[in-house]
Amino acid sequence: MILNKSEIKRLSKSELTQDDIEYFKNRFGNRFVRALRAVEEGKVLKYTFSPSDTHTWIVKGTKREYLVIPDIFCTGRDFYQSVVISRDATTCYHLLAQQIAEIRNSYKIIKATDAERRQLFVKWRKTN
Repeated sequence: MILNKSEIKRLSKSELTQDDIEYFKNRFGNRFVRALRAVEEGKVLKYTFSPSDTHTWIVKGTKREYLVIPDIFCTGRDFYQSVVISRDATTCYHLLAQQIAEIRNSYKIIKATDAERRQLFVKWRKTN
């Protein structure tokens, strides 16, 4: 898990204080600012598919949509380079945005069929 219990509680508040923002900026740097902005701009999407009743998280980035598996994986370049390869960071801003959005219940739900899911996954798996 990216965030600990006290951080989750802090993000659960209806309004974040300047102290809260500074705390998270110190912990995650600019990734927190970008993640919070993505949440506030409605760029975190939760696709719900039927009839399988499965769901997939997507974060709209500057160039494309990124597939996010909470706490585990993101298709973004920053995740691959900074988290997996160089291990300079513990998370990317897409993963952080997904978690913030889920905690704050601030994401868009998009309903789709399982047939549409297959087509969407082709798009989401692209790495460029």
